[in-house]
Amino acid sequence: MKPLTRLFIVTVFCAAGVTLGQQPKEENPHRPRTINRNNWIGKRVLTKEFMEQVGLQNAQAEKLKADLEAIHAKSQKIEESINRDALRQAEVAKKVLSEPGANTDELMGIIERIGQSRTEQAKLATRQLIVIRDSLTAEQRAKATDIFTAEGKRRMEIRAAERAARELREKQAFPTATKNSATPHN
Repeated sequence: MKPLTRLFIVTVFCAAGVTLGQQPKEENPHRPRTINRNNWIGKRVLTKEFMEQVGLQNAQAEKLKADLEAIHAKSQKIEESINRDALRQAEVAKKVLSEPGANTDELMGIIERIGQSRTEQAKLATRQLIVIRDSLTAEQRAKATDIFTAEGKRRMEIRAAERAARELREKQAFPTATKNSATPHN
């Protein structure tokens, strides 16, 4: 097989993998990339326990909740847009990948829009943290920092223990693979 042909085939498979990797799976939907999906601070702030510990009350708590819900609503709209664009991207990619020499401008434009939308979501997640900061008094921020520091440390310890357990299971399940991969190859 000619090197140019081989390069073309590899390129097509890589492009298909990237494109199809962004396509939402309707039969098994993933958790949405909502603003709080990985933002445990945002989740924690709205709990009754946190509000009591920090001293958030009445109007202050209601305003914070309303501000965070408004940010969340914006993020949800962006998420819906990403999902629509990802479906369209998959349709266009099938056409582009099946027709040699097909124009890729529309496909690249969709990829750009998805990237811009994800950037907007990241900005909203940061905006959420700023709203939390600005909604708390200095004393409340100090209490919140202590709570978040302790919880962050606890989460890191849990992850480290889970990682160690997973590595141990892998070593036990594949003892020869681990020995071979640790040995330098000549």
